[in-house]
Amino acid sequence: MNQLLKIAAIALWMIAQPGVSQVSLLAGGDVEWSRMAKESLFHQQIIRYQLDFASKQEEARYPFQKIKPVLEDADITFVNLETPLSDRAKRTGAFLAPTAFAEGLKWAGIDVVSTANNHALDAGITGLKDTLKSLSKVNLPAVGSGENLASARLPFISEQNGIRLGFLAYTMSENSGDSSYAKANRAGVMPTDISLIREDIQKLRQKVDYVILSFHWGLNDSEKPPFWVRQLAHKSIDAGADIILGHHPHFPQGIEIYKHKPIFYCLGNFIFGHNHPYWTDNFLAKFILTPSKIKSIEILPVAGENQDLAQPFLLTGERSKKILKVIQQRTLALKTKMDIVGDIGVINPDTAAISKTIIDDFIYDLILPKPLWLLLLALSTVGIILWFGLSRLFRKRRRFSRR
Repeated sequence: MNQLLKIAAIALWMIAQPGVSQVSLLAGGDVEWSRMAKESLFHQQIIRYQLDFASKQEEARYPFQKIKPVLEDADITFVNLETPLSDRAKRTGAFLAPTAFAEGLKWAGIDVVSTANNHALDAGITGLKDTLKSLSKVNLPAVGSGENLASARLPFISEQNGIRLGFLAYTMSENSGDSSYAKANRAGVMPTDISLIREDIQKLRQKVDYVILSFHWGLNDSEKPPFWVRQLAHKSIDAGADIILGHHPHFPQGIEIYKHKPIFYCLGNFIFGHNHPYWTDNFLAKFILTPSKIKSIEILPVAGENQDLAQPFLLTGERSKKILKVIQQRTLALKTKMDIVGDIGVINPDTAAISKTIIDDFIYDLILPKPLWLLLLALSTVGIILWFGLSRLFRKRRRFSRR
C-alpha cells in the first residue's frame, strides 16, 4: 500500500511539474516623448528628431511601432514615465507631453508606469494631476505619485496565473525641490525615505508574492551607482523587496544580485523625445517568475543611439554583443556574473553572485562615478585659485603693514 502511495505521489509530481505556473515581467527605463528639450547646462548637443505627424494618435504611437510586439509578449510590462501629460498646464521644466501619449503607452502593451521622478512636476501640480487622470482614463496604473501622501504610497498589484506582483515607486530628487514631495494634504511624488519605504514594503509583503520597487536615483550621465544608491538598494532588499528597478542616469549600469535578489541600478533610456551623441544603446530586463522564485533573468539589448531612441528595436549581431559586453563588465564590477548567449544576456539569481568582502565594496566606491570626480576636480580647481589669491592678498597686506 505504501509503495502504491509513493508511486502515485511521484506520478502526480511528474504531471504537476510541466504545469508550474509562471509569469513574465518586462521592465524598461525612461520614457519621455515631449521633444521639447532646450539647450542648457544639462541638455547640450541635442539630437532632435525631424518628425511630422498627421494626428496626435499617430504621434503617440510612433515610438513604440518597432518594439510593440516585445512589450505585448510579456504578461506585465513596466516603464518609468519621465514627463507630465497635460493639454492645459503650463510647462515650468524641461518636459511636457500631450495627454494623447497615455493612449500610446497603453496601445504599446505597457501595463504599469512609475511617475516618481525628477520631471514629474515639470508642469506643476496641475500637470501631475492631469497625468494621473489621463493614465487612469486609459486604465493604465501609475505608482509613486498622487493627490496626497496616502494615494502616492498606494501600490499597484497585478495577479497573473495565480502569481501576485506588487509595484511601488520612489524618487531621490525632484527638480522643483522639496515642495514636490507628497504630504498628507498635498499632491506630489514619493521620496526615497527609508522609513516610508520599509513601512510600504511590510504592508505590501503580506499581499503579494513579489515586491517590486522602482527607484529614480543616482547621477545623471553616470555609468555606475554611487555608494548612497547601493546602500538604499541593500536596505530595501533587507526590508523585504524582491526586485529593484532603477533609472535616471540615462546610461545602462551594472546589475547586482544581493541575497539572491536582483538590483538593476539603471536600465538606461528606453524612449526619449531627444538624444545626445554620448548616450548609448540600452536594454530591457525580462524576468520569469514562479510562485516561489525568480526562475531566470534575460537582458534584451535595445537600440538607443542617435535617431534610434525615438523608435527603439531589439538589437542583434555585433551591435547587440557590444552593449552586452559593456553591461557584463559593469555587472562583474558589482561581483555578479552575466552570461552572453547569442543576442541576450542571462543571469541566474541563484548562482550569479560572486563572494566579496568589505574591501571589494570599498574599492568599487573609491573609483568615483564620472560626474562626481568632475565635480571634485572643479571644486579643487576653485579651491586652489582661491588659496593662491588669498595668499597673495595676505602677503600684500603684511608688506603694507610693515611700512
